[in-house]
Amino acid sequence: MADIYDRAKAQAARMLAPRSAGGKGLELTLRRTVVGEYDPDTGSSETITDYIGSGLRENYRMEDIDGSLVKAGDVRFMVSPVLLNGDDMPEPKTLDKVLFDGETYTVQRCDPGDYAGLSCFFYVQARK
Repeated sequence: MADIYDRAKAQAARMLAPRSAGGKGLELTLRRTVVGEYDPDTGSSETITDYIGSGLRENYRMEDIDGSLVKAGDVRFMVSPVLLNGDDMPEPKTLDKVLFDGETYTVQRCDPGDYAGLSCFFYVQARK
């Protein structure tokens, strides 16, 4: 049964791949900042990790904007489950950043398209 979900994941990765690779998406970066112990060599306690993947951005419909959970200006990304290097994309978390088409967005929430424990894509609500 897992085979059908593997095929769904592969299909989503192909469709959400950057246009240069034959897909419908654009390159995006998921930036995760983790606060840890202070490192005197770097002068910081933050570790920033960039995950280079791809996806699509769309605006919310007017009827979806409620002013509290979804605000005017929020966007929704459909993010590929696979990074450009072929590794799995980690599930986006609240307060991660999404760098897409020259803009930076903050993740508000993530709704994974998760089938039988396998993430086939991620819907990400993000805000500037």
